Amino acid sequence: MKTHTTLLAVLALAMSFSTACGDSHSLAPFKQLVFYSNRVVNPATNLFTSNLDGTNVTPVPGGAHSYYMSISSDGKKVAFYASGDAWAENVDGTGLVQLTNDSETNFVRISPDGKLVMYEERNDDHLHVIHSDGTADMDLTPALPSGMTECFSGAFSLDGKQITFVCSGLTNYGIYTIKVDGTGQATVTNSRTVWTDLAQFSPDGKKIYFIGYDSTNDVYNLESINLDGSGDAVLVSDCYEALVENPSLYYTVFNSTLNHYQIYKANLDGTHGAAITDGAQDDYLALEQ
Repeated sequence: MKTHTTLLAVLALAMSFSTACGDSHSLAPFKQLVFYSNRVVNPATNLFTSNLDGTNVTPVPGGAHSYYMSISSDGKKVAFYASGDAWAENVDGTGLVQLTNDSETNFVRISPDGKLVMYEERNDDHLHVIHSDGTADMDLTPALPSGMTECFSGAFSLDGKQITFVCSGLTNYGIYTIKVDGTGQATVTNSRTVWTDLAQFSPDGKKIYFIGYDSTNDVYNLESINLDGSGDAVLVSDCYEALVENPSLYYTVFNSTLNHYQIYKANLDGTHGAAITDGAQDDYLALEQ
């Protein structure tokens, strides 16, 4: 009887995650970009939103000393890392919720519909998923992929039904996909031997974008790869963090002339990249701490 009751509880929890997000047709395209800036505002925050072209920069209260920031597709809710934990709130600063409380949280990412938040728990080096109201925490990777010792970053698909994530082992890195309820884990690649991070789905879900280290030239590049592990291609060179929103790429570049970080916007194939922040202060995506 105890086993049966436990099984029902697990199934109920899995159902809550699988139904937390609607289908792909119910989600509107992303409306806002969220980013880090050292702009001086009162009350102090380094969490800001803008239109997708960089205009209408607006501070988000309560986001001081925050990193790993992300925003829901409707532009109404953000999640971020601060003081060792994961947090979520509305963009007007209301509804602040501390999602973790052990100061051992790392990477944080909100789902497109704003209902779920993924984070890395450094106590077990697993990825977890939690509702953005702080309930129903679930270990997404209770059994790490074969040969891996840590799973540490990732992103939701646009429809919120899948997650792609990155893991590392003693000598290699892997990119994987999994359903949001923790089932159906699949390998994209598990044989990369250089730093790999920030895996994200393409808008159509057919490719994975990620940051990869180029040991020959000692730079980080934005790359893409097919779900079957084929077709690895460099899209943007010398780029250490990047974000996919709608049919566009956003990435951070250090401008040595202006001596500031700027956010760039480009096509999904990496072409026609152009700065959308003015370089008068440091602006970057802060997907890395």
